[in-house]
Amino acid sequence: MLILRLLGILCLIGAAASVAAFLLTGNRRYLSVVGWILRFAAAMVIVFVALLLLERVLAPMV
Repeated sequence: MLILRLLGILCLIGAAASVAAFLLTGNRRYLSVVGWILRFAAAMVIVFVALLLLERVLAPMV
C-alpha cells in the first residue's frame, strides 16, 4: 500500500512538472505526457480501491 501511495505522489509531481513545462515552453508534447500520467494514475486508483475492497472482504474470514 505504501508503494501505491508513493507512486501516486510521484504521478502528481510528474503531472505538475509537465504542466509547468508546457506553460513555460508552449510545447504540446508535454500535454501528451500529462495525459499518459493521468491514465496511469487512474489505473493506480482502480488497483488501490480493489485492494481496499479485497481487504474488507477477506478481513472477517481471518
